[in-house]
Amino acid sequence: MEKLSQTLVSKISMVQRRLESFLDNDFENKVEESENNAVLFEASRDLSLVRGISQGLPEDHIDRAIVVFSRLAMLFDSGVLLENHDGQWKAQASFHKGSTQLLKNNGKAIVKIPDMTLLSVLKTDSRAMLEKLQLQHLDPENKTTCLLIKASPDFAFILFSSFADLWLKDHIENVRRALINGFAD
Repeated sequence: MEKLSQTLVSKISMVQRRLESFLDNDFENKVEESENNAVLFEASRDLSLVRGISQGLPEDHIDRAIVVFSRLAMLFDSGVLLENHDGQWKAQASFHKGSTQLLKNNGKAIVKIPDMTLLSVLKTDSRAMLEKLQLQHLDPENKTTCLLIKASPDFAFILFSSFADLWLKDHIENVRRALINGFAD
């Protein structure tokens, strides 16, 4: 009986090692694939993706803002999700080249945003905004246009685009309409 147990344990260990090896290799491939995607990333102006921003959103306004923010990651080079804390807008998450990440508590910068109507779009200096947020890595070459959209009283999006003004104007208007559809209650 003991010999059977040892044989069984040995076979299970061998299967486990193979599985771990496969998962390690798969993880390495995914990291390489993710790095390659970041190098090859290009923000999309595809209208079907833009319209998809507002489809199937959750009822909860916090979840809605998070889902919309993650969808914006395919439409802009970079972005930052701001959350209102008694008039102080704190950076909660960012995306860059399609990859989204939460910002650590101690790194959350506070930004003042001007009084503005919901879902209007303001342009501002990218370099100054990124310095204020301490997120210069989102546009190291300073080649983007910075856009601010207040999606709700509690959430705002700072979006960075490298599109030329000619295409950016139509793109942001399409995105704004999709956001109106997504946040209109």
